[in-house]
Amino acid sequence: MNRLTLGLIIAILGLCGWIWVQSQKMDSLYAKNQTQAQRIQSQSKTITQLKDEVEQNRQLTLELTKQESELREKADEVIKYIPAKAKSSDAYNAVAPDNVIEFLREP
Repeated sequence: MNRLTLGLIIAILGLCGWIWVQSQKMDSLYAKNQTQAQRIQSQSKTITQLKDEVEQNRQLTLELTKQESELREKADEVIKYIPAKAKSSDAYNAVAPDNVIEFLREP
């Protein structure tokens, strides 16, 4: 074998080795890419679920606020119709027993 042939064989073997190393790097990067894609998909699903929960919480808050407002309006209506004489009486200003207060608070 002459030097040219030996040089070509070494060059070819070097290129083959370099191609193999690059192939291994590409496979590794592809695996990382797949892992990240799965993670992104999972996080997107979680974000969607959280957005849905936020919307449900918002709806519940609006509903509770509406109910509270209606109850306040009803209480205000009842208070309007209490005569001034009754409001100034000792019985009106007295503290009611706890069980009566709890009963009145029940829906």
